[in-house]
Amino acid sequence: MALLAAVGCFAVLPDAAAQTSSESETPSLVTVAPDGEPEGSEGAPSAPRIVAVLRGPGGVGYWVIGADGTIEPVGTSILPIVSEPPQLTTQVVGARLGAPGALGVWLQLADDSEVAIGDPGPTVLTGEERPLGWLSGVAVRQLLSGAWWTDVDRWCTSELSLPVRIGQTIMTALGERSLGFAVEEARDRRIAGILVQGPVTEHVWRRIAELQDFAGRIPLIFAVDEEGGRVQRLAAVVGRLPSASAQTARSPAEVAEVTADHARKMYRLGFTMNFAPVIDVGAGEGIGDRSFGNDPATVTEYGMATVEGLSAGGVVSVVKHFPGHGAATADTHDRLASTAPLDELRQRDLIPFAAVIGATDAAVMVGHLSVPGLTGGLPASLSAAAIDGVLRNELGHSGLVVTDSLIMGAIRSQWSVSEAALLAVSAGADLALVGGLEDADAAFAEIETAVAEGRLSLDRIDAAATNVFRAKGVYACALVGRDGLGRQVLYDPTLVGR
Repeated sequence: MALLAAVGCFAVLPDAAAQTSSESETPSLVTVAPDGEPEGSEGAPSAPRIVAVLRGPGGVGYWVIGADGTIEPVGTSILPIVSEPPQLTTQVVGARLGAPGALGVWLQLADDSEVAIGDPGPTVLTGEERPLGWLSGVAVRQLLSGAWWTDVDRWCTSELSLPVRIGQTIMTALGERSLGFAVEEARDRRIAGILVQGPVTEHVWRRIAELQDFAGRIPLIFAVDEEGGRVQRLAAVVGRLPSASAQTARSPAEVAEVTADHARKMYRLGFTMNFAPVIDVGAGEGIGDRSFGNDPATVTEYGMATVEGLSAGGVVSVVKHFPGHGAATADTHDRLASTAPLDELRQRDLIPFAAVIGATDAAVMVGHLSVPGLTGGLPASLSAAAIDGVLRNELGHSGLVVTDSLIMGAIRSQWSVSEAALLAVSAGADLALVGGLEDADAAFAEIETAVAEGRLSLDRIDAAATNVFRAKGVYACALVGRDGLGRQVLYDPTLVGR
């Protein structure tokens, strides 16, 4: 869409009007038609029209102002201020993109002068806080496309190269001695992270640090199964934890404190994610003392305490095994298991998941569990009805979704690992947990082919990668156009308005 539609009708508003406008109300989506009026069906609420660009308070950044008075701060000026600072100019008549790979946009003004807004080139954001004007040229690029997105992180993710985005959907599983073989995958961003399996030594931190050096700006997730009891991989290095069942002998506050201390030791080794706690209600096949018990309230209380402790130690929790393995008919390491019907799960098994999702930022692991009347014989890990329908829409989980291992018997009996990875991501999972590096490479190729053939949408890839970035604490907008991560932005005359 020509930029004229977005900025050709700009009229400068007085500063007083800008100062009194609400900064908090941002349009969710602005689509500008060629005649300058918002598109939309008749009778639908009209989206605010972009009417002006003013220099921001103190000369820092700019304000994009809608006809309804909404204000969106964007960018920074990269030209010396040569006129009065409060106001940009009288009218914007056109624009052009900045240099290839840069995020900035040059605006042509009615007096034949030009001003650049947005990021003029690569910048490294080293702090956790987004600086003033962090939207930078990203917001202006959105104006070029005629659409305004409130989920800027996801928009920035869509600007990264497709291989980088696909790689964020795959997690491999390796023993400590095999970590050195993952250099190429880490360097090329073909995996999101590694589940470290088996006992580890005190040297594991060095191997993790070496791989993080190769990963660069997009760090790897290093995950581990550190539940306590019989499922504990780091015991030889950070000490033992009792099983979930045994932990209920302590108060929830004590469990949170002990878990936080354990998590800090994990974090110092380089582990950023723990596939724990188990919040399944009951001690069914494959669970046993890994559960906090048979009472949903008890499981919820101790599950929340564990999540709180892990978070305090800097480690992301992955609660498992949605929608509830505690009363399942089989151990999914061996074969597909069935649960009770959904209505019964709502009364028991889903209670801890709903509570944790509502109160924390924990990720959720989806198990290989068939739910009668919901998944149609598929495991929940491959079911859109389970992931998007129940986990996302009914329970309101907006964070990371991880599959249980796709090399387990419940999956391998019917699908290859790569087929299962594609099905899982298509169904709404963000991170497919596969086996070794061969499995990871095969899953990458399977997903890449599905995207190329139109069997998997880019929107689904972007949503998954965005959730993975957020779990990592990575700002996608700081990656666009840097170190070959982003798609190169070339000058396109069709985007220039006159």
